[in-house]
Amino acid sequence: MLRARTGDDDAVAALVRGAAPVVLAAARRVTRDSALAEDAAQEAFLKAIRALDRYRPEASFRAWVRAIAIRCAIDIIRRRRPEYALPDSAPAAGDEEARHEDVDLLRAALESLPPLDREIMIAREIDGVSDRVIAERFDMSVTAIRVRMHRARRRIRARFEEARP
Repeated sequence: MLRARTGDDDAVAALVRGAAPVVLAAARRVTRDSALAEDAAQEAFLKAIRALDRYRPEASFRAWVRAIAIRCAIDIIRRRRPEYALPDSAPAAGDEEARHEDVDLLRAALESLPPLDREIMIAREIDGVSDRVIAERFDMSVTAIRVRMHRARRRIRARFEEARP
């Protein structure tokens, strides 16, 4: 990190190589598009390298760049406003069919959430990240994270209630 801060290209390249998989995965989850995710990751690394003097060594570099990438991905989506079609899945028989319908409904409900809310929900519910860590990652308060989670759950619940009269 010290070498990267002084402009050592090899040190910067090593930081990028180490964080690239995490950064790309996070951007891909937000954008749902590989090309847009690569754009977001590239933009995030440029911003991070320019701001290395503001990086706090006690924090994870990967987590720091990942948070920047998520914000960049959200910005790209806001600028482009793409629409995502959900893949059609062939219905299975009996309980399997109901399960597939639930999965499709959940996918649609998650897609309907704002990108930041979706990323917070995935981090908390799928990745098992604590509210405090998520708050640090997105530079928000723990209360704001909990409020966003509450609202996101309410939206998802409403989608399920609409689909099942």
